[in-house]
Amino acid sequence: MADTWKQLPDALRVSIEARTGTVTAVVPPTAGTVSDFAATLETPGGPVFCKAVREDNPGAWMHRLESVVNPVLPPDLAPRLLWKAEAGGWLALGFEHVPGRHADLSPGSADLPLVARTLEALAGTLTPAPPLRAFGLADRWSGQDFWHTLGSRYRDRLDPWTVARLDTLALAEREAPDLIDGKTLVHTDLTGPNLLVDGTAVRVVDWAFPAPGAAWADTAYLVIRLIEAGHTPEHAERWADSVPLWRAAPDRSVTAFGAILTGLWTLRAAETPGRQWDALSTHGLAWLRHRLG
Repeated sequence: MADTWKQLPDALRVSIEARTGTVTAVVPPTAGTVSDFAATLETPGGPVFCKAVREDNPGAWMHRLESVVNPVLPPDLAPRLLWKAEAGGWLALGFEHVPGRHADLSPGSADLPLVARTLEALAGTLTPAPPLRAFGLADRWSGQDFWHTLGSRYRDRLDPWTVARLDTLALAEREAPDLIDGKTLVHTDLTGPNLLVDGTAVRVVDWAFPAPGAAWADTAYLVIRLIEAGHTPEHAERWADSVPLWRAAPDRSVTAFGAILTGLWTLRAAETPGRQWDALSTHGLAWLRHRLG
């Protein structure tokens, strides 16, 4: 990873400054990033958020997809892409700098009603999904066998509640692709750091993994993040009920979504134990216990 501006290839810095003017200061982000470089660049025209990736990085496709998706996003809900630069074997994207702080998803946070309103506005604007070359949620999740793999290879690492429901979870996983299909462009990675709050305005950033899917899917992703932030599953779903499109989601579809997403996280936790996957698996399983009893 290029930790500083000066570690970027000369050709890339020249290409960026041809678009921005001389970069006078570089401020690193306050949250993690999958980019090889990310920072706010101070320029004569004002601050610009830049993220860059080596073209041979396996995740470079996400940056390319984001550059294609950005022009169709509502400008009042997502920062605009200002320029794209390719040089020295790198790809760099320059975005409108968005003021604000990461959304607080903890119980009682004043940000929660703002986030609910933003979810409704996003779905309303991005339905039907703009014509993009992006796999839908149904395609992304089809053919998965997370729970079967967990039962056959890692049964000894699963708690008794999960072992007793492996067949139910595997069936829900098989049904999930059809049940979470839809015509709304959804973000699919909503977290507190990807929601920037400025007063009463919320902007959604890091559109690296969007997909057409069910209009309620982004709310479902956030339910698990609310559990991560300290909500009980009951309280997290009560918040989700404040999003009208969530209230229209069939229970079976939501449970299938929770099953396949938690299956992915639980398998990753079994294969690569570590704080991130262990925590996500724990929160996902807490939600499933609430839904399945």
